[in-house]
Amino acid sequence: MKVMHQESLMGHGDQMIKATEKRKNRRHDCDAVIKWTQFNRTTFNDGQDTFYPARVLNFSESGLYFKSESPLKPGTTILFRLEASGCGALDSEGYECLRTISLAEVKWCQDFFEDGASYFGIGVRYPIPY
Repeated sequence: MKVMHQESLMGHGDQMIKATEKRKNRRHDCDAVIKWTQFNRTTFNDGQDTFYPARVLNFSESGLYFKSESPLKPGTTILFRLEASGCGALDSEGYECLRTISLAEVKWCQDFFEDGASYFGIGVRYPIPY
């Protein structure tokens, strides 16, 4: 993968092409509901399920980004399950990327505050490609 820096990107004429992100795969905007849990830990001592609801905002062939009320540490392996999707019509390539159930590794977690509420933005990568 070739990484380009904004300073070195020149467009045609006087336009400068802005560097976007260092991603291999195209992201697809999405509005889907998932439930996630830490892998190999679906119950605690009280026997209650520990699946947490979350909202997927975008996904790619290699992972996804979601919002959750619960934080996750980078390096944690989670299991998630798609509950509902309002992603609309996608091309066949994009649709294959929206997994219905999968393991994923947490790459980053950021705390956000929006409309008077706190949430965590979490980026995960699939350990096993399609």
